[in-house]
Amino acid sequence: MKKFSRKEKIALIIFGVILVAIIIQMVVWLGDFRSPPPVGITLEETEIDFSGNLLKPEDVKLTASSHNEKNQTVDSLIDNKRDTFWHVALDKVKEPAWVTVDFGEGNTKKVQSLMALPRQDIPQQFFRSAELFGSNNGEDWEPISKIIQGERPGSATWKEWKFENDQAFRFYKLAISNGHEGGKFFSMAELVLSE
Repeated sequence: MKKFSRKEKIALIIFGVILVAIIIQMVVWLGDFRSPPPVGITLEETEIDFSGNLLKPEDVKLTASSHNEKNQTVDSLIDNKRDTFWHVALDKVKEPAWVTVDFGEGNTKKVQSLMALPRQDIPQQFFRSAELFGSNNGEDWEPISKIIQGERPGSATWKEWKFENDQAFRFYKLAISNGHEGGKFFSMAELVLSE
């Protein structure tokens, strides 16, 4: 049996590395697209009517679990600019993320619709599953609705979820449990809550 030359051995090693990389990429791709979407609220893509948007910067205070750069804070979610975004801190990417809305003392809203816009340049960094909660003291949270984006966003288009909610709250929390990019959530461009 003939031995391989040094050049042939190097070529075989390079070929093997490329083959392993292709297999890993296929496994990741199949994991993202073949897994069944979570059960939850039906997703609608729609033209957004902003007249009912309750999240006006002068009327609400937003807080978040974390942010990455100083220009990627939670306030980007309500600046009405499609090219800005909230991005979680890189060391917190594997953890659940959240955004809270405070309508202020004496102000309660009966939210029945949530709309969100993925980041323009990397829409797949959007969330896969989340849940909306309400509270009147900012500590005790009542579940309102699951917010499910089962399909990986291929473009940055508005998404809308409508749900039943007959109770008005001062505080709302969007708790994001996972995302589409390798199961992790990274960023979101805009957020709208409506009654």
